[in-house]
Amino acid sequence: MLKYIFPALLLLVSTASAFISLDPPVIGKQRGWNGEIAVSGQYSSGNSETASAGASAKAQYNEERWLLYSIAAYAYGEADHEKNTNNGLLHLRFVHNINETPYDYELFVQTEFNEFQDVKMRNLAGANIRRNFSGYFDKCYIGLGLFYSYMEPDEISAVDPVYKRIKMNSYLSLVKNLNEHFSITYLGFYQPNVEQFSDFRTFQVLQLSTSITDHMSISLDFSHKHNSTPYHQVEKNDFKSIISLKYKLK
Repeated sequence: MLKYIFPALLLLVSTASAFISLDPPVIGKQRGWNGEIAVSGQYSSGNSETASAGASAKAQYNEERWLLYSIAAYAYGEADHEKNTNNGLLHLRFVHNINETPYDYELFVQTEFNEFQDVKMRNLAGANIRRNFSGYFDKCYIGLGLFYSYMEPDEISAVDPVYKRIKMNSYLSLVKNLNEHFSITYLGFYQPNVEQFSDFRTFQVLQLSTSITDHMSISLDFSHKHNSTPYHQVEKNDFKSIISLKYKLK
């Protein structure tokens, strides 16, 4: 099915998902609505035939002291006509400045699924405090908070139970603009279970982005995810590299 779609895509990628810009949102930088969409795709044939596609979108509303943004993403892939990728997420976040200080508070909710990690659903709700640091980087934020996580497998069993956990959420977000067209962005999360720190998740992504026009850019992302307690027969580590075409809506 997918092999008829991908020859029309004007980009090459190595995995089946797309990343929007990881540039952290800044309160008061602009007013009103803005957004971004990103797409990626792959098709190859020979000894094996693979096809994959990914899409993501971000919508953001800005005011002087607060902002609200949402992210939606979906990825699908096939290998030799057999589905091997099917995952998606929806994220909503509210960020408000604290009394004109370098500190903001964040409230967020998220729902996601990943068929090939045996995750029927994973729902999150939590809050963070983040701080802005000035210096060498054009943007630098450190965040710390807590969230509640509910994760359910496709089939509940003694080996693969429902996980209900309170987790700490800590992250580092960095942006360095090398010139007006090229930037490097890093985002890293560490999320341990507050009752058992050996139960944790980490997520890191390095994004290299170059602008093509005022509204369009290409990014190359390298990411690594680690889950110390995945479901049965699921790998703890997940490595990806992605090339995406992104378009700013404003």
